[in-house]
Amino acid sequence: MAGMNDQLRILSVEDDPELQQMLSLTLQGQGYELHYAFTGREGYEKVLLLNPDLILVDMMLPQLNGPEMINLVKENKTARDIPIIVMTAFSADAKFIESAIRPLGILEYLRKPVDIDELIRLIKRVLQGRRARTAPIQRLRKGSVRLDPKYRSVWIDDKLVATLAPKRFSVIEALVENRGEVSCAELLKKIWSGDAEGKNNLEKTVQRLREDLGPDAAQRIRTTVDGYELIG
Repeated sequence: MAGMNDQLRILSVEDDPELQQMLSLTLQGQGYELHYAFTGREGYEKVLLLNPDLILVDMMLPQLNGPEMINLVKENKTARDIPIIVMTAFSADAKFIESAIRPLGILEYLRKPVDIDELIRLIKRVLQGRRARTAPIQRLRKGSVRLDPKYRSVWIDDKLVATLAPKRFSVIEALVENRGEVSCAELLKKIWSGDAEGKNNLEKTVQRLREDLGPDAAQRIRTTVDGYELIG
């Protein structure tokens, strides 16, 4: 999910501009790509837009508070597996904090004022744990087009464009895997096991795939003499 420069992307959702500035200087200095949101609503919208590798969330936020934003993230199929670290000024009683955040599915938190060294250690541990869990999941990219097979989702310029039905995802996956065109014969063999009736199915599937991608992204799937090509 990292950007094209392979930096891990962190979204900080915090309404304190001084803390945001400190996080920016510290985390960018550690090599992370840092993005900001100052309200819960803006934070949720940026989660969907940026698809970050990690989210830092303050519990007390305007518009949507921390728990409300986290619940929205957890209800979204494409975002619910993104790890979240809560930053809170709640009571110093660890049991009280844990009882407040565990119903949200959050296990990691930091008390305010934030200890920067502790934050860096926690971020590294959480990201390493996530990398280990997602290592078997292949993510495919061709130019600005990126696929996530786990959710059968298509991202263009790091923006979610569509979540596809299985056959449609198989078609775009085959197009992403190849530098140039993919012939109809290759697609029929790979996806429809060479079924003689598959040609009509292929044409309908490509048509529906283009509809799913929308008018702008649909133009990236070019019809060639022998098949199709994806322009990344």
